[in-house]
Parts: sequence; C-alpha cells; structure tokens
Amino acid sequence: DIFSVTRDDPRYLQQLRAEEEFWDSRVETPLSRTPRPAIQRYLNERLTGRSDRQWFEVTSDHGEFRRGCVLGAGPGHVESYLLGRHRELNLTVYDISGGALARLQSRLEKEFPARAEMRQEDLNFVTLPANSYDLIIANECLHHLVNLEHVAFQINNALTPDGFFFMEDTVGESYFQFSEEKKRLFQTLVDATQDSPGGALPIQWPDRGSWAFSPFESVRSGEILDVFGRYLREVRVRTAGALLALTLIAAPGSGSPQTGGGRFRRLRRLARAGRALRARLLRPKLDIARGRAREELLFALDRIVCEAGYLQPGLAFAIYRKRGTGGASG
Repeated sequence: DIFSVTRDDPRYLQQLRAEEEFWDSRVETPLSRTPRPAIQRYLNERLTGRSDRQWFEVTSDHGEFRRGCVLGAGPGHVESYLLGRHRELNLTVYDISGGALARLQSRLEKEFPARAEMRQEDLNFVTLPANSYDLIIANECLHHLVNLEHVAFQINNALTPDGFFFMEDTVGESYFQFSEEKKRLFQTLVDATQDSPGGALPIQWPDRGSWAFSPFESVRSGEILDVFGRYLREVRVRTAGALLALTLIAAPGSGSPQTGGGRFRRLRRLARAGRALRARLLRPKLDIARGRAREELLFALDRIVCEAGYLQPGLAFAIYRKRGTGGASG
C-alpha cells in the first residue's frame, strides 16, 4: 500500500528515485505552467477575489515576515516575489530534486544574495524545526506527497504562534480518477461546443495502467484539504478548476496528457475543433469571438459547480494558522 510507506520500503525508494529524476530534468510541467491571461484572470478572481492579484501576493495582507520556509522548489517567481516584497525575509527551500534546487538557487542568488538556503530532503519524512517559521509556503507540491499527515503535523509544529501557512495546490480527485458526474458534465460541454460535424468526440481519461505523469503525481490530491483542515487552523479556503482543470489532462480524441505548450492549452484544443474548415468560411474575428464564448461558458460552469459544491474542485488556495501542540483535531 503506497499510503503506508517507510523510509526503507524498496518500492517506495524506487518510485522516489524516479520522482527525483523526473523533476531534475523539468522546470515545470503543463500542470504548473503559467496559464494564458484570460484564464489567469479567472483563477485570480476565484482564488483571491481580484482578477489582477495572484495567490502569493495575498501574503502582503498579513504583515511582514522574517523567517520563511518553502516546500517544493518551483521555477522561482513565487520566491522572488516573497523576497522582493518582504525585505527582511530569509527563505529555506526544501525539495527532493537536487536539480530543481540548483536552478532555483542560481536564480535567487543573483537577485537576493545570501537570503535563500536550499535543502535536499524527502518531504514525506522531513523534520522541520519547531516554532521556527513565521511564513510557510507550499506551491503545487503537496499533491506529490504520500505522507500528508506527517507533513501537516510538521508544518503546524514549525509555525511560530503568529505564523501563517499559505498553500496553492491541485486538490482534485487522487490520480485523476474523476467522478462519473464530472466526466459526464465535461463530455456534455465538449459535445455542445464542438464545431466538427462528425458527432461526439470521445474523451480519453487518464489511465493508471499507462501513467504519463511523475510517479507521485496527485497520489493523494483529493485528501489534501481534509488533512490540512484537521492538522492546522483554517483561515480561508478558496477553490476553482472543478471543470477547468480537466482541460489540462483530458481532451477529445487524446490518448495521453499534454506534454508541451502553456498551462490550460487543452482549452484551446476544445475551442479549435473544426477550425481548419471554419477558417475557409468565417472571418478571423468571428472565429476568435466564438473561442472566447466557449471559454466564458467554461468559466461560468466552473464557477457554478465550485460554489455549489456539486463537484470536487481542481485547485485551491488556502491560508492556515498554527493549531495547538496537539496536532490533528477530531
């Protein structure tokens, strides 16, 4: 059982090495790349309440920070913002990938010399210093972790009494095993907005038998909000992407996940169905208008199902405080 691993479990260690090698050679994946402007504005509005504000900019609403911790070495834009905005802040970054840490160190050392320290650690078994960080950030890393309870306990233990934990992550169904209701609604949307006269375009959903992601991709993503809500004190949780996130990993006639292009490019594939034929018959401006109409329809449906709680969201931005020394509640 992958959820009951130990440090010396041979199967776990094999997958851990594969996970490390995967991220050693990648700065980002289609799941983590910056989305197109219209989609970014929609996600900003859902996650922060303002279309012109990204989730990590919300940190500035909660005072100044001096000692911070980042779980997962990203491409660097979040860390650069934090160090630029909070001038007395020093960061410690934890990640399993030596390659990812080296790339981030190179970028941050040029912009903010001696203010960022890199530590190569297996986050599933990491020990964070107690009562040490007034700021902890997790940027799209928790859905790659097996021992969520351990990590949540460590974060709660490492926060200072006045500290904050900010998390932005994939929180959809684990291993992308979407509910039948979500599949049916997305298929209906695809069928209703396609231009091809050939009938319905069947969607190829992620198959664990032919996994094209990293070994621990979304291993327990569907449990993140529940686990962290029990181990820390929830301040705010905002969600998005119940349908929109599916454009990344499922598309009409596609047998494997997207491996290139910008984040949410699947949405453009949906909008381009039959484009070659229409290009001969319709003006370009009309073509663009129809593409935008499809996009707005997807945004509207995504907003409705997230707010109603009808479908599990795909993305979340959450803020937590230290709970007490007892750990999980309930």
